[in-house]
Amino acid sequence: MRTKRFVFTIIPLALCALLHACSAEDGADGATGPQGEQGLPGADGQDGQDGTDGQDGTANVFSSGWFEIDTWDTDLADFKFHRIPNLNLTEFQIENDLILVYRRYRPTPTLTQVATLPVAVYSASGDLELSLTNRVQGNGLFIQIQAFGRNVAGNEYLPPETQFRYIIIEPDPTSDKNNTPNFFKMSYEEVIAYLGLHP
Repeated sequence: MRTKRFVFTIIPLALCALLHACSAEDGADGATGPQGEQGLPGADGQDGQDGTDGQDGTANVFSSGWFEIDTWDTDLADFKFHRIPNLNLTEFQIENDLILVYRRYRPTPTLTQVATLPVAVYSASGDLELSLTNRVQGNGLFIQIQAFGRNVAGNEYLPPETQFRYIIIEPDPTSDKNNTPNFFKMSYEEVIAYLGLHP
């Protein structure tokens, strides 16, 4: 009889303990697990296409590239001139702008000389022998050679040894004229650096 009573007492107690262990209340959080392994980095994206180079110059500067004179418009033994094509100056430019013309001379692949026009050539005795100048006539810009006491060959100032370039600088109304440099006293390299132009 005691055995039956013991069984009937133990079984309900065990069921109560089991139900209490499975209660709905959450237990304490366990420790955080280790971080997962990092994935491999993605491939680099493709480089974008290079943009087109802009034209030389600033808001008040217009510059040509180096160009050649293939033939003279007037070709005399002691006088030659050539009008620069595709350049029509306005009246405002003629009256207000500064026009610089340069001659680049390459007698050999390793020697380059750049000079601002006008260029004067003197004889051994000190006499003026030749002048290479630029001038404005009408709405055009001309390059001119005048020789004194000698002839100038038709190809003497033509390519491949000789190229020309012009730079037109508009006046800046906001700048102090006293601080404006004298471009004619500056070397070509100094002018290009000052104006931020491509050489």
